[in-house]
Amino acid sequence: MQESQDLCEGTERFPVFLHDRQRAKILKTFKYVPCNIPGPGTSYEDFQTLLAGCECMDTCTDCACVSRFGPNYDQSGGILPPLLSPDSNKLVVECNTNCSCPRTCCNRVVQNGIPVQLKLFETESKGFGLCTQESIPAFNFVCEYAGEVLTEHEASQRVQHKTRQEMNYLLVLQEFCSTGVIRTLVDPEIIGNIGRFINHSCDPNLIMVPVRVSNNVPKLALFACRDIGPGEELCYDYSGRNCGQTDVREESSKHRWKKVCKCGSAKCRGLLPIDESLFK
Repeated sequence: MQESQDLCEGTERFPVFLHDRQRAKILKTFKYVPCNIPGPGTSYEDFQTLLAGCECMDTCTDCACVSRFGPNYDQSGGILPPLLSPDSNKLVVECNTNCSCPRTCCNRVVQNGIPVQLKLFETESKGFGLCTQESIPAFNFVCEYAGEVLTEHEASQRVQHKTRQEMNYLLVLQEFCSTGVIRTLVDPEIIGNIGRFINHSCDPNLIMVPVRVSNNVPKLALFACRDIGPGEELCYDYSGRNCGQTDVREESSKHRWKKVCKCGSAKCRGLLPIDESLFK
């Protein structure tokens, strides 16, 4: 009988168990971290506490943090539905280490870590995957997608040294604001968290939302976009788009880095999305 061990090594609220055989296979080239860390060339100063705090002694409902950025969550900790829309331009900013409110404050969700029991498993055609062991109501936080935060140069160097057969975990977040586009590049391949094992789907049950806590480096937070049942595989759209988008076979089929999508959904667009600017 195989023993099970915690992939997260006690760094998360709930352990993510896997058999010794699986753990040995993964940890040959992978180090677990629960949140983003600065990668090569990224300034450590970007990760220092910068945002001002509030002076609340109870949960925040009408304090400086909420009035400055607006509410993010309902009283049960679920993200407000409009914030899952791709058209939302609201900054999601939680209370931080400069705030006096307790850890149970309703404006502290993502920073408290994974709130549900998850399980790593081997899929038939997509390598490892991640599923939930309990029900997850719509709009609830599930986990971050965390790893090394990279510069554009470092990210481009890493992807261009890969072969077509190798897995590419590098995620590019683009945020559009009045001053231009803010790009955050996160690579969890060697150093990362459980989000690394979540597969793509063109009909996902998770949506990614950038959430800021103590500084301007966003946490790439994954929230349930519908009710998710026990045992269901967790997935999100790597392109950041919502369901029902047009087929991409024609527009990108000639790009040598494109890979066939194996999500199996009725809305499958045929190919996995990729940020082609990194290959220029």
